Amino acid sequence: MFAPVVSGESDMPDSDLKRRYQWQCRRGLLEVDLVLNDYMERFFDQESEVRQLLFADLLAQQDAELFEWFTRRSQPQDLQLRDYVEHILTLRESAH
Repeated sequence: MFAPVVSGESDMPDSDLKRRYQWQCRRGLLEVDLVLNDYMERFFDQESEVRQLLFADLLAQQDAELFEWFTRRSQPQDLQLRDYVEHILTLRESAH
């Protein structure tokens, strides 16, 4: 089971946490950048606290894994992370 809270992040003010996440969205692969930044700009603020904290776990993944997941070539093995990735992709698809 994934533990979405990274030490100290739950005590961080929301604006600081969001800035930290926005910085971490800058990745080496354009496709990954697009998905992460779009989610942050359009959906992150409306998400539950649990999903916002789970975002840290997503950002901790390697770019190559994120690319595979975001292009639906593979899925995370962790069920909670798998559901979260699917949620993000569904939000993006329904908004277009």
